[in-house]
Amino acid sequence: MNTDNYPEEKKFEIRTYGFTELAMLYNPTLQPASAANALRRWINYNPKLSASLEEAGWIKGQRKLTPLQTEQMRRFLGEP
Repeated sequence: MNTDNYPEEKKFEIRTYGFTELAMLYNPTLQPASAANALRRWINYNPKLSASLEEAGWIKGQRKLTPLQTEQMRRFLGEP
């Protein structure tokens, strides 16, 4: 099959993300506030993810996620 006419799928980049920005990647059909709330719930309900983020320097209420914290999200939640 010739795939020349299909746009390339963007790879998920490990970089600094705003919390809502990353939440929108995981929940593209939700409004930004709802997407952020959903991501916050996933973090709260997953103790291993919470612990991993805290080890990476995450503080509850933090607005930016470092590349290391973004990698932890990808590790536990998969790529958005």
